[in-house]
Amino acid sequence: MSETTGVLEIDNTQDNKVDDLYMVFIIDNKKYALSSKYVIEIIEMLPITKVPFIPDYIKGIINLRSTIIPVMDTRMRFKMEEIEYNERTCIVIIENNDNKIGLIVDAVNEVINISDSQIMKTTSNKKEYDQNFIKGVSEINKEVQFILDCEELISIEGGINKEIIM
Repeated sequence: MSETTGVLEIDNTQDNKVDDLYMVFIIDNKKYALSSKYVIEIIEMLPITKVPFIPDYIKGIINLRSTIIPVMDTRMRFKMEEIEYNERTCIVIIENNDNKIGLIVDAVNEVINISDSQIMKTTSNKKEYDQNFIKGVSEINKEVQFILDCEELISIEGGINKEIIM
């Protein structure tokens, strides 16, 4: 992220394929990577309007340039302890199947190139809550990144109609 502009910049000097670019963000001092093909933009925290009768991890909705977008606290989605937001906390706007949602993350770290050959698929039981969202693990420069499954991450459980939220 550029210190002067606050905009995340992608390094196009390498021979990067779009499918190999991942945005890395931090939650609870762990690195998570999401394919950049889902990422629309990264914004500072905005006022969130609470909405009744939705899961606790959906914090509410924001109005982003006249578009209403639901916002998910990713920590809570991962069943981690909720923390107070700070100046590094931000909202990552992602889109999948024409549905937009904002992910509240502790901090955005970088955009990196991760090829399919660098992703080790997870083999553990997918029924565990944290494994539902992780489709693989990579190690780049001696740092581990958990590769997230976007569809699983933004699926709403508990029989809630997605059209109400999204």
